[in-house]
Amino acid sequence: MAGPLIPYIIRRTVKWGECDPAGIVYTPRFLDWILEAAESFFADIVGVDWFQLNQRDGLGSPSVSTKIDFRKPIKHGDPFSICVLVRKLTRSTITYVMRGRNGAGELCFEAELVSCIIDHRKMKSVSIPDHIRQPILDYQAATAAILEGETTT
Repeated sequence: MAGPLIPYIIRRTVKWGECDPAGIVYTPRFLDWILEAAESFFADIVGVDWFQLNQRDGLGSPSVSTKIDFRKPIKHGDPFSICVLVRKLTRSTITYVMRGRNGAGELCFEAELVSCIIDHRKMKSVSIPDHIRQPILDYQAATAAILEGETTT
């Protein structure tokens, strides 16, 4: 696993179209960003993007639960980052923790996303295949201190 991917962080800047007329981010955009971060994490850490997972492997990764706690507003033009961590990996689910920080490093939101690996033909959960499970386990082990220590990522 490459060093720059530990911890896995997405960086971006808030666009005007993501805001209300007062320039504060629309609440639904946070869910979009969380899903985009999970998709990027999956492609970069696991090495399989969600399209390949779907088309080649016949699997999907739908969300089954989300939770977002807001701490500080994010406004138009603000740079921010989302750090992706893995809290739990079960037979068929991945529980992500995502922390969004503004350019000053202040925690603006924390989210939890639970995704389930499913077989598209059966529309049922399946055991996470080893080629997906192992890179996630490796990442989880490499970032466990960040999650446990509640450090500033």
